[in-house]
Amino acid sequence: MTKKKNNIGVVIGRFQPFHKGHAWLIKKASERFEKVVILIGSPTADDKNNPWDLKKRVRMVKKFIKHENLNKKILKIEEIVDVPDDDKWLIIALKKIGNEKFVVVGDNEWVNGIFENAGYKVWRTGYFKRENYEGVKIRQLINEGNLWSDRIPEYLISLIKN
Repeated sequence: MTKKKNNIGVVIGRFQPFHKGHAWLIKKASERFEKVVILIGSPTADDKNNPWDLKKRVRMVKKFIKHENLNKKILKIEEIVDVPDDDKWLIIALKKIGNEKFVVVGDNEWVNGIFENAGYKVWRTGYFKRENYEGVKIRQLINEGNLWSDRIPEYLISLIKN
């Protein structure tokens, strides 16, 4: 049996908060690739766009993985620091991924551009109901006291509220 090329999908996000769009993206990656690496960005950011700390975001991701029974598909979950230099950021990302046979999964054009410019493959999945599942919109709904919980996997709501 020959080994598949690019058998690892890499999902990179801040997960501020983890929402149904993220769930859809990770599920798509797990369907297409043998293993998935998840990189959580902005681990030390603490501002209105990044209200949940790294520890809580890791808990959100792990709870999703457990609930969806994806444990065997997830190779690892790592943090990836913010650096202003795209080339240096790529070097850090490559070390975190730890394998030369991967495809970046998602639609963040900044991330995709960095990898594509360096010769790596990207799979643009298209957004899943982007008008509903976008972190900035969900944070805004939370801050305004409006309904937001329908945009989050139900089993994560209590984590996000606390």
